Amino acid sequence: MLEIDQKTTLIQRIVTHLDPVPANAVQELLGQSVGELTAILEKLANTREQEQAEEATLAHARESRRASQFDAAWVGALRNVSLNGKRLCDVESNRAMLESLLQAHEVPSGSLYGTIALSYPTKFSWEIPQVKPTKEDQRKAFDAFVREHTLSSTDANFNLYKEGASVDNFAGASGLERAQYASEAAQARQHFLIHTTPSQLKVEAAYESQQNREAAQREEADRAHKFVVAQQQGLYAPLPAVNGNGETIDAKYLRRISTIDYPLFKRLVQKHGSGQLTSRLRGEN
Repeated sequence: MLEIDQKTTLIQRIVTHLDPVPANAVQELLGQSVGELTAILEKLANTREQEQAEEATLAHARESRRASQFDAAWVGALRNVSLNGKRLCDVESNRAMLESLLQAHEVPSGSLYGTIALSYPTKFSWEIPQVKPTKEDQRKAFDAFVREHTLSSTDANFNLYKEGASVDNFAGASGLERAQYASEAAQARQHFLIHTTPSQLKVEAAYESQQNREAAQREEADRAHKFVVAQQQGLYAPLPAVNGNGETIDAKYLRRISTIDYPLFKRLVQKHGSGQLTSRLRGEN
């Protein structure tokens, strides 16, 4: 190979390591010998390898911190989240559901997990704490439970409740029971408003306003997401269940790459559309 050809090959490889490339870089490099160009290329290659190793180390550290946050959030939820006297079951399905309902920008925490679990209680398995309550206590909690979820107060449902079954397994309330629950709720509300103090009324009004605002925000987020999905229908390639390496493309995977490999996450958005990725992050497909 001629010396000029050797130089050309070496210079082309050197230029790929330069960002940005100086305007007169090629002319200056042509003035170097083949040996000098080889030394320059080796130095640049070693520097690139060191940078890549440092980036990999930082990415591993970020992923470790992220994993620790998920562990701490899960433990916090198990300790502190309760619903009608029941606790979250310590099962992988509950943990996976919490992780799938996180948004890409959200940092996992016990309080955030609590908000998610209480916002979507039917998506989780619950259990009665180990301290065994009396039958009267169970019945009282069961009565509140069936009224909250508009379920029937039959003995069969009561047995399911004591076993900590998912709400999906319960029989729904009959028409008469629905009317009874609505009447009881209206009476309880009226009694509260009549007998409460002005300061309690103020707190109640603020709480109700906050609940309505959060519900409206969730509805708006759902509406916006559905609109985006409809607008992008047919414009992007379907988001596959697994990638080329056999990894499952689920909410956990998408959150991980959005943290440690954002360019890959961005390419997925460009190829499959934000609607499909958001749906997968929300556990909808």
